Amino acid sequence: MGRRRKPRSKKQFRKTVFSNGLTLVTEQHPEYRSLSVGVWVKAGTRHERPRETGISHFLEHMLFKGTETRSALDIVREVDRVGGEFNAFTSREYTCFHILVLDRDVGLAADVLSDVLLNSTFDAGEFETERKVIQQEIAITEENPEELATDLFFERLYGRHGLGRQILGYDASVRRLRRADLLRYYRKHYVPEQIIISVSGSVSHEALVRRFRPLLGQGRWPGRPKKHQSRRKLGLVQAPRVRSGLWWERRPSEQSHVIWGVETAKYTSRDRFICLLLNCYLGVGMSSLLFQEIREKKGLAYSVYSSLSSFIDSGVLSVYAGTHPAQIFNCIKLIEECVAQVCKTSLTEDELASVRDNLKGSLLLGADNVEARMSSIAKNEIIFGRYYSIDEVCDLIDEVTPQDIRRVARKIFGHGKRSVLILGPKPPRSVVKKVKDWAGD
Repeated sequence: MGRRRKPRSKKQFRKTVFSNGLTLVTEQHPEYRSLSVGVWVKAGTRHERPRETGISHFLEHMLFKGTETRSALDIVREVDRVGGEFNAFTSREYTCFHILVLDRDVGLAADVLSDVLLNSTFDAGEFETERKVIQQEIAITEENPEELATDLFFERLYGRHGLGRQILGYDASVRRLRRADLLRYYRKHYVPEQIIISVSGSVSHEALVRRFRPLLGQGRWPGRPKKHQSRRKLGLVQAPRVRSGLWWERRPSEQSHVIWGVETAKYTSRDRFICLLLNCYLGVGMSSLLFQEIREKKGLAYSVYSSLSSFIDSGVLSVYAGTHPAQIFNCIKLIEECVAQVCKTSLTEDELASVRDNLKGSLLLGADNVEARMSSIAKNEIIFGRYYSIDEVCDLIDEVTPQDIRRVARKIFGHGKRSVLILGPKPPRSVVKKVKDWAGD
């Protein structure tokens, strides 16, 4: 990729931790008219108790359903009126509410986010309506075999631990939840010290400090715990080791959906960037090793790719392939051949340079997007407690050598432990035997 150009503007990162523990992180980009504001709550699937499965996601939905002064329609109408976008998502480790607006509308974004965070009413009628909406969302996911296979894969990997439970919850768990459960979870987790406000765009840090002052008064957070809550009290239990095994899930479909995986680096590991490059080489994009070997040369799958799922204390590198039931074993065999190749032979300097350029190109393109930057600085704060600039990240990527890639590949692939889930119709008996013999099952 050659030398990186200097940024077009002097983007400036600032951080303020308020007296009540609320954290504000900002990255100023004077050259943009757009502004992305996100409220990140350190509450996701892994913080839920078994009987609360799906409650983080349910709560995400309910914060759109009206406050003391705004109806659900008012909330979306105010943002729509200025051409903005208001959305949210729940993950296994956090929940995010984010608004994209023009810089002139920063006051509106701050006011709406503060209002839904502090003053949502959790109306009983809206609660029952939203329960039905979420049950429909779960039903849709169950009809998408690729998504379903991924959910089932994580269930097998982590068992009863929160990282293994489905983010949406299950029909039965959502049906059991009560409004009182939601309020209890909200007051326990939606506390200032567990919240990060992240902003990227053309606005000063000082202006944002003033905009979010309404969140600072202790009286604005009624019903919250008086004392600091421990990680265990918040439900943050250490992740178990990833389970290895072979799991068959029968579903009526034309294709079989194969997910193959191994345990890998957690988010804070110094091998993380090596894993990112290894994943990129194996299965990101049409030039990747897996895509070329499985789709282009053998024609065994239309969709094939690898993914790196990293958490604060665990990680998984997985490969997905959608294939004909008769080709399941051949796909697994080719995946094994590809990872064996990376363990045996170091990447050439040209190969590594190409993968580096791919990864840095994605990061640099994202640097021109205020939503991507808002997300990046929030995640860095949640995970590392510090700011990483794009240049710092690119330098860390440049430090990775072919020997590093080979070392980590041998570390995560060399022990022979595999986690494989196959979802779809019953394959031919000969294929089942080959897969079971391979797995030692």
